[in-house]
Amino acid sequence: MGRGRWPIGAAARVLLAGAAVLAAAACSAGTADPVEAVETPTATAAAEPPVLDARATRMKETLDEAGLVADVPDETLLAVARGLCDQIAAGMPEERILETARPIASYAAAATHTTVPGDDAARHYVEITRETYC
Repeated sequence: MGRGRWPIGAAARVLLAGAAVLAAAACSAGTADPVEAVETPTATAAAEPPVLDARATRMKETLDEAGLVADVPDETLLAVARGLCDQIAAGMPEERILETARPIASYAAAATHTTVPGDDAARHYVEITRETYC
């Protein structure tokens, strides 16, 4: 090795050269520390939840009357409704559609202490969505 120097590879030389370029850019920008030269992202305000249109509001109210909304956010409610409508329009088998609705319907029924069993809750969820939203 000789004279206390460590041989460095091409990748290390590129990294060192890159660090030198960043340091020079920071100094020319009037910043002594290259880390300070990098802009930090600013926090953005949370996006407003989507406003439910009349059709979605009617669906939500009907699901609520059936005890199938609970604290499900509007964004989730709309995403599930759109997904169910897409599946219905595509002619998916009823069992596949129920598989999509089962988790959210079961959660909503349990959260509101509705005594509707899971499969019946999913069927109600799909029927209500089909009749009021699709």
